[in-house]
Amino acid sequence: MSTAPLLVALQNQDVLQRISLELNAVGRDFTIVTNSSELVQSISGATDVIVDAQCAPDGQEPGSFLAAVASRARGGRVLALSQAPGADGYLSDEALLDLGASDVFGVQTSARVVVARLGSARPTLGGPGAASNVTLPELMLVEGVAAREGMHGENGGLQSILASSLNEDCEPAGVLPAEALEGFTERVAVRLTRARDRERTVAIFCASVRGLNVPNPKREIQGLLETVLEELDSTQEMSYSASRLAVVAMGDDLYAILVPDIERVQDAARLGVRLHEAVSTTSGVMAHIGIACSPDDGTGASELIEHAQDAVLRARQAGENNIEFYSESMSRWAFERLTLEQSLRDALRNRELVVYYQPRIDIETRKILGMEALVRWIHPQFGLVSPGQFIPLAEETGLIIPIGEWILRDACRQNAAWRAMGLPPIRVSVNLSPVQFRKPNLHESVYDALDDAGLEADGLELEVTESLLMNDPAETASILGKLKSRGIHISIDDFGTGYSSLSYLKRFPINALKIDRSFITDVTTNPDDAAITTAIILMGHSLKLSVVAEGVETENQLAFLKVLQCNEVQGFLFSPPVPAERAQEMLADQQFAKAAA
Repeated sequence: MSTAPLLVALQNQDVLQRISLELNAVGRDFTIVTNSSELVQSISGATDVIVDAQCAPDGQEPGSFLAAVASRARGGRVLALSQAPGADGYLSDEALLDLGASDVFGVQTSARVVVARLGSARPTLGGPGAASNVTLPELMLVEGVAAREGMHGENGGLQSILASSLNEDCEPAGVLPAEALEGFTERVAVRLTRARDRERTVAIFCASVRGLNVPNPKREIQGLLETVLEELDSTQEMSYSASRLAVVAMGDDLYAILVPDIERVQDAARLGVRLHEAVSTTSGVMAHIGIACSPDDGTGASELIEHAQDAVLRARQAGENNIEFYSESMSRWAFERLTLEQSLRDALRNRELVVYYQPRIDIETRKILGMEALVRWIHPQFGLVSPGQFIPLAEETGLIIPIGEWILRDACRQNAAWRAMGLPPIRVSVNLSPVQFRKPNLHESVYDALDDAGLEADGLELEVTESLLMNDPAETASILGKLKSRGIHISIDDFGTGYSSLSYLKRFPINALKIDRSFITDVTTNPDDAAITTAIILMGHSLKLSVVAEGVETENQLAFLKVLQCNEVQGFLFSPPVPAERAQEMLADQQFAKAAA
């Protein structure tokens, strides 16, 4: 059940009454806001809102009113009431979505459907916590319609008519088969248009589920699918919004799922696997899933639906519990990605990931002042896997959060151990990914890592990228301020590749700039790189910041940086990233300082 505050502002009293009854039935607290001029001010932080754009205060255009509501409710769901086309003063469904609504519902929509879209009640396949007292709307199967030619299953065929009572309660709505098919197809068509405009993908899933021994399998399947979808959405592993999904019945054992606004095609495969796991692990249940994605598998709604049906038929023919894309080449590509993802999950669980350390050297004394913690994957079959292969995948799937947390804790523990040995005190630096940085209460996670390791805050430096700073600068400054207030050092990694200026740098509580290695590679031969490097060092010093040069590989590069009074250097000239044991030896021996002497 969602824990976000819920505000309800509806002009239509009948709809308001029905939704209020359903919210009370599932025990969801809510507030009815009758003073529309105060609605926006009543929203604080992540807030769920059920709103009628016609509740806009006098003199305010409905569109700007809804946009303001959606903006203030960041992190919450905004369900907007739609009206029949042509209704005076009402916005179209597409306009409502464009203005920030998470989903749109009509006057005739079942109140329990609206409540379900909020995530307030989700049934599960039995087990503790199952919401047995909450009923989602029945899915209505339109019987007596011939399946598409050539698509026959064990129970008489796959229905080519898609229908559901998503707009009604459990009583049959009396919708004719042709009208039901047309309505679903139109919904897919609308999403395809939006996907083309945003360069995104629409996926149609056909899920065949047999052997589910429950009193009402259609309702259980709908609830299970929606639960899995929303869990994936909440973990930020997916690039779509769960609130815009549609689950409908195609036959006695077949369900269609519309998944719009997919940013990465491999997410469709990942979602298919997770759905398959959730359904097929139940004893006696056999599940097959077919997937068709735009634009590769079709650009029209009817075409995409048919191709998803073709894919599930092929999945059935291939054997037990199978998943198939309509495009065989897509199946191979997507599942190669999924295999690597699963291997990465196994690596995290089986401790195949290790932290290596690369020294940061004082340019004058050549003493080791710090170590940058860098993750490496030692695969049992393939050996050392390049970070360039698995870090982008970890970012994409959300695995970077547990991986980043593990690196942070391991680096803090290692530095505390080095200090306990009496080795020269240094600072370990740890990279924070954009995904990790936006995690709620990041500062508390960092504090916990320090406290658990017994490491003083001055023993840790956190590195953030320059591009990350410009994504919501005010919020970024607040997060960095909390970290800096504890005594943690902050540096900007890959500096020079983004928008570099004194006016924005001074807004952030930072200690150091790390010049991107791309400028150091040709700093002695390329006048542009030399000019940029010089400007960064001068800029850093003018702001009383330490400047670190990454990727130093030659004595000529080192000499150039020394003339400019760069503070620290890091690179293969001194050492590549090495295991903790070798880093410890280097720290104890201080061989670079001895060589300089």
